[in-house]
Amino acid sequence: MVIPISDLFKLQPSAPVTLDGHEEESVNLELQASSSTSVGVVQGTTLLPNGNPVPFATVQVYTSQGVPYAHVNSNPQGIYIIPNVPVGSYLITASEPGYLTPVRIPLTVTQGRPTQVSITLQPDPAATTGAMFGIVRNITNNEPVNNALVSLFRTDGTTVTPIGTVTSNASGQYLFAELPSGTYFVQAVLPGYLSNQSAPVTIQSPEYVPLDINLTADPNANTGTVSGIVTDQANGVAIPNALVALYTLTAGVEQIIQITRTNQGGLYLFGDLPPGIYRVKATVQVNTG
Repeated sequence: MVIPISDLFKLQPSAPVTLDGHEEESVNLELQASSSTSVGVVQGTTLLPNGNPVPFATVQVYTSQGVPYAHVNSNPQGIYIIPNVPVGSYLITASEPGYLTPVRIPLTVTQGRPTQVSITLQPDPAATTGAMFGIVRNITNNEPVNNALVSLFRTDGTTVTPIGTVTSNASGQYLFAELPSGTYFVQAVLPGYLSNQSAPVTIQSPEYVPLDINLTADPNANTGTVSGIVTDQANGVAIPNALVALYTLTAGVEQIIQITRTNQGGLYLFGDLPPGIYRVKATVQVNTG
């Protein structure tokens, strides 16, 4: 049976003592209580499910309230030791690139003796995939664009496949993760800006590829539209190919600025109209010649 050993007091040396022959010297020592009386040691191994060690894993200890307390790295054999942990209840887990972080394990540190905890890490199935990330910026002032809709597409040169859509954050950042090797491009859109599409970029997983994209303010963003249906008053039937004229009204004076025709459903549409007062007039004309 192994009996745990702990110091009640710190080892205290005296000053050098010189004896010159047959004489007596007095050496008194004042011992300082050892902190080891109220602390313990947490130790163990970071392992794969098959029992092989995971070297250089970060082992993190938290208080029972989940506050980070201390961390160390396991050695090449996967062994870790965290000394001088105050007696009490804690949580522990480990992390290493290429592995999933395990659920935190509860443990209790007891006075003057080691608490043994082995931590098993599962390989991350997405560890061999790549990622694309970047910033959406206003090309005019280089400022980040918030809430832009960023869509990711994969292409083989002939076929384009939608992959997903995210929204840029307040810093203009976006991220697409867990991407297999391939060629991708992104498209960014936001009301008030002209949509933009990046050039294709190739990812060789598991690399992480940066790809910024710029947006240009839409010069017609502060414009409106006027549209409607032209019908026959007698029967309410929509009239196709009707002439529709758009007038501006300035100090009571009318001026035609656009003319269009209705479609097969009797619909007309005038777009990109700046703020102002407008009037629409419609008629049907035929060539009698």
